Amino acid sequence: MGSAESDIFTIEHAPVIRTELLSFDEDVLGEEYDWLILTSPNSVEHFAPFLGSVSFNRLASIGKKTSEAMVEHGMHVDFEPSGYTQEKFMEEFAVKKGDKILYPVSANARPLMYEYLRGAGAEVTRIRLYRPIPDEESLARIENLLGEGVYAITFSSPSGVGSFTGRINRDRLENVTVAAIGHVTHDALKKHGIDSIQPEKETLQDMFDMLEIRVNQRCNDEF
Repeated sequence: MGSAESDIFTIEHAPVIRTELLSFDEDVLGEEYDWLILTSPNSVEHFAPFLGSVSFNRLASIGKKTSEAMVEHGMHVDFEPSGYTQEKFMEEFAVKKGDKILYPVSANARPLMYEYLRGAGAEVTRIRLYRPIPDEESLARIENLLGEGVYAITFSSPSGVGSFTGRINRDRLENVTVAAIGHVTHDALKKHGIDSIQPEKETLQDMFDMLEIRVNQRCNDEF
């Protein structure tokens, strides 16, 4: 938890979820795999302690931030899609029938990619590695910030949306710009009756750049 400065506004970082490691059958680590696929920085952090116990030929990442986390842990990334979604991964990943794939993910992960890989004939071992749970301290802080007045609030995952809406009434977002990273997060907000904007590229930097442009436009309109 911390804050970053912008030329236009102050960014307050208050993650609404934290992750809890789950137990799993570690016997699956004794197999040899063609691919290890990691789909988030959280999956990298939680699986890193098990890397020395598993044998795999190649390593795939779902996107830039996940790849950066891999490199920080000394991993070599063999495949990264051009976009940061399950859909783009499926479009570009060359899975072959009979490929043995180890797939550690969040217990709340969408089943789309898992079902696609299996449908393509791969032997997929899915590990439900961790689960997201609400971060009550951050949620309380957000409630206070909303009371003080904020221009925008940003969401980067459906889990974060669920955590927020489970604690804070959507009416608190009246007159607040809501921004989402990615169509999946956007759709999760929509299901809760919350309209949101999203950047063309699914990165935090692009989202902040988009918000800065909107703030500048609003200031120009007021003057």
